[in-house]
Amino acid sequence: DGASKTLNEIGIKQDGTTGKLKIDDDKLKKVLNENTASVRELLVGDGKETGITTKIATEVKGYLADDGIIDSAQDSINATLKKLTKQYLSVSASIDDTVARYTAQFTQLDTMMSKLNNTSTYLSQQFTAMSNS
Repeated sequence: DGASKTLNEIGIKQDGTTGKLKIDDDKLKKVLNENTASVRELLVGDGKETGITTKIATEVKGYLADDGIIDSAQDSINATLKKLTKQYLSVSASIDDTVARYTAQFTQLDTMMSKLNNTSTYLSQQFTAMSNS
């Protein structure tokens, strides 16, 4: 019937390296001159369900819709970000509490060491005084 079934048949190929579509102008012009209706049918179809551009438009709408793939992915990313932020704040608070506890313990230890040094000095003085008497 002469109808084009693939983009390649009308001169549109995919570059194997970049993935971009490349148009063979001569082949496309030839097919358009020979059978414009078949190219239109391949590309546009009935405008509702068939045709490459119609199918692409339908897919793009699915991606861009409020409840589409992109929106769902964005919601998922935002939920993960909230969860990670919550975990970060929790761990950060835990670290701050640990640092505060260690600081308090160090201060208590420092105070105790000072008292023990004072006691040691006092006892040394007392032993020295007892030995001298």
